[in-house]
Amino acid sequence: MASMSARNKSYPLIPEEERKCVWMTTGLISYKLCDRNFQCEFCPFDLAIKNEKSREGDFQEAEGDWAEGSPNGGSSARINGSVFYHPDHCWVKVENPEIVRMGLDDLLTGLIFNVKVVILPQAGSFARQGECCAHIIQEDYILPVISPLSGSIQMVNPRLKKEPELIIADPRGDGWLVTIKPENLESDLKNLLFGRKALSWYQREEQEIIALTDSMLKNNPQMVGPTMQDGGVRIGCLQDVLSIVTSRQKTKILEFFIGRSKNYRKLLSNLHARHGRNEG
Repeated sequence: MASMSARNKSYPLIPEEERKCVWMTTGLISYKLCDRNFQCEFCPFDLAIKNEKSREGDFQEAEGDWAEGSPNGGSSARINGSVFYHPDHCWVKVENPEIVRMGLDDLLTGLIFNVKVVILPQAGSFARQGECCAHIIQEDYILPVISPLSGSIQMVNPRLKKEPELIIADPRGDGWLVTIKPENLESDLKNLLFGRKALSWYQREEQEIIALTDSMLKNNPQMVGPTMQDGGVRIGCLQDVLSIVTSRQKTKILEFFIGRSKNYRKLLSNLHARHGRNEG
């Protein structure tokens, strides 16, 4: 028994030349080696895991793995059953243990409009989880983007330089922001949301935006315009709700939305302090 124990200490359980499965790296499974050179799209195990996680969240996979949920029958909750979400509204897709892709989720991009410039970090720079890694310059508002994990920037989306509106038009596809080589992927992913937890969180966030918008409309009924005296039907879809607010009101909703985050509050506080010192 002693000799067996000594042998286990001398030889690692996973040889260095072997590659850990992406799902093992995330911590969702304890042991699985990759036998397909990280070509996950051809892996039956990867497909099985994604299907299982989708069932956990009670939502069905749609084209491109993006799924729709409907907490109140008319909700536009859309999340991807195979990616992770940061509470500050970035999604993270693990393409392999060395590369993850990130972008903005639908809730945040639904509050953005008239994008003029997307300022992305330089390739080779370092991003830290919970800190600013990019800026979205709108017509009258600058939105900082919070990094969902720590690591070195590998590539930035070249199309956003000439087509910044892609972050609104296709946030889950061509509007991605950067790819990152994670510093400690397993540790950072523990702070993100996945599967059923991601869907529940998304639905709560969406309903909070709808409630805030509804409150604004009640306080300013003149902006709604003429309506029929039939009692009406309450709008439950976020996209429909946001389609009837002004750009100024949408900015107010965005400010309130990100203002709840301690990461954003800390970031904005530092920016204000720095601005004050510069003026002095």
